Amino acid sequence: MTSIQMVGWPIVTVSFNRPASDDDANQWLLDLSELLAREQPFSLIIQAKPNSEFSPEARKNLGLWFKENRENLGECCLGIARVVISEEEGDRVVSDNMQKAMPFPMVACLDFDKARDWAIERLNQTTV
Repeated sequence: MTSIQMVGWPIVTVSFNRPASDDDANQWLLDLSELLAREQPFSLIIQAKPNSEFSPEARKNLGLWFKENRENLGECCLGIARVVISEEEGDRVVSDNMQKAMPFPMVACLDFDKARDWAIERLNQTTV
C-alpha cells in the first residue's frame, strides 16, 4: 500500500496511510493536477491515519501547488469531507483559518459514511 492512495471519480477518496516521502507527495500533486485537468466537478473525502505527515519540503510544495491552483480548485472541487476520529481533531484540521484559505467548503465527519453522503450531496447540488 502506498503512503497516499487516491481512488474514485467524481467522489474521490484520498487516504494518507503513513508518512509520505517527498516523491509520494509530488506524485499526489500530479494526481490532483490530473483531476483538475478533467475540468469537471468532483468532491474529495480525505482519511488520514495517525502520523501520516509530510516533510517540511513537501509541505512547502503543497502550499505552492494549492496557491497556484486555487482558482481551478474553486471551479472544480465542490468540497472536502475530512474523516476524523474526534471532534477535537475535526476542529483542528477543518479550522476557521483552513476554511477561509480554501476556495470550497470543508466539513469534518466522524465516520466515512457521513463523509461520503456529504460529498455525494455536494455533487448532486451541481447536477440538479
